[in-house]
Amino acid sequence: MSEIDIDELRSRFGRRLRIGFVGGGRDSVIGETHLAAMRVDGFFELYAGVFSVDPTVSAATARAEFIDANRVYGSFNEMAEKEAQREDGIEVVLIATPPHIHFEAAKAFLTRGIDVICEKPIAVNREQAVQLDELARQHGRLFCLTHCYTGYPMVREARAMVRSGQLGKIRILEAELAAGDPGVSFEPENPADRHWRFRENIMGKGAILGEVASHAHHLLHYIYGEEISAVSAEMSTFVPRRAVYDNAYLTTRYAGGVRGRIWGSYIAAGNDHGLCFRIYGELGGLKWHQEDPEILWFKPIGGKAQRIARGYQDLSSWASRGSRFRPGHPEGYALAFANLYADFGCAMMARQLGLSHEQFYDALPNTRDGIVTMSLIEAAVASNDNDGHWTSIPKTSSANNT
Repeated sequence: MSEIDIDELRSRFGRRLRIGFVGGGRDSVIGETHLAAMRVDGFFELYAGVFSVDPTVSAATARAEFIDANRVYGSFNEMAEKEAQREDGIEVVLIATPPHIHFEAAKAFLTRGIDVICEKPIAVNREQAVQLDELARQHGRLFCLTHCYTGYPMVREARAMVRSGQLGKIRILEAELAAGDPGVSFEPENPADRHWRFRENIMGKGAILGEVASHAHHLLHYIYGEEISAVSAEMSTFVPRRAVYDNAYLTTRYAGGVRGRIWGSYIAAGNDHGLCFRIYGELGGLKWHQEDPEILWFKPIGGKAQRIARGYQDLSSWASRGSRFRPGHPEGYALAFANLYADFGCAMMARQLGLSHEQFYDALPNTRDGIVTMSLIEAAVASNDNDGHWTSIPKTSSANNT
């Protein structure tokens, strides 16, 4: 199958895709990132939203983004219903709310024929993730889960190298996201001032898994492609007054004898972000760190370490498509995020034109990835509650192949 030329695709489509936001307002940590990312390549234009639970904040966000006041809604259900009835209604929605809202919000739009971009984790449990996967397939909708670090070109290059066999048979997979900035290292004295990330009624006791360890896990899953078969977990709470776990060590098993480790933490004092991975096969190993994202290190067994840099012509097509600037002109987090929007936008345009959209959609995180992550989280919580005993993880049988 020949690849679709992106410039020709945009020209044929002839306009920007209409997007709406649920969450992502001026009081949102991640909202500004999504706004910047969706505009980098010009695939989307913001038309509607319920940007915050606070109507004042929602209205202020709409004014700042020049949104028609008649398309600022009081709830996601109202927005889904009214936008689906408009000839110029939104074609895709971003859901950037706390996770306990994801399921009902995504369901409201999927069932009305609107594609979904959703923040991670996909939901609060595996059952909800499976239901969203089924709804997406039933209604023929596209669904992107914004595990944004998969947008980095060198992460995509690592995927290409592992899956092409350059490392030989994979043996060890390790990843961590260990943060320690002041914003997550302390708890307020008044529980009412606690951030939703640390509220057990919203995130569950294993909040560290969905918010932090899920990124580390997904990098490994994205690159290697196989699911974890069993996990042994130890989770702890270090910060006084904190109601949820803030540190998690997961030891993992894959089929065929492959072993792994995942570390997620909010209490790694001195670290800024700390996301990185190490992958070792029989022929060599790969290392990558999110705070130096332009460089992927490969060391063949018995050979010299090779510094693989973004932007050069000998990279895989998937990595090259995600590079905008020449080598030596650093790209960063927002542009990695933008790569997800660009690929999803291309997939939507191709599909609406009756063209094959797989070249853009197949490697994007979707509902299947959400199921895989929620399966690991539930098994890890069960293992921790059982003093770290090995706990099997059900294999994901359903997939969104829309």
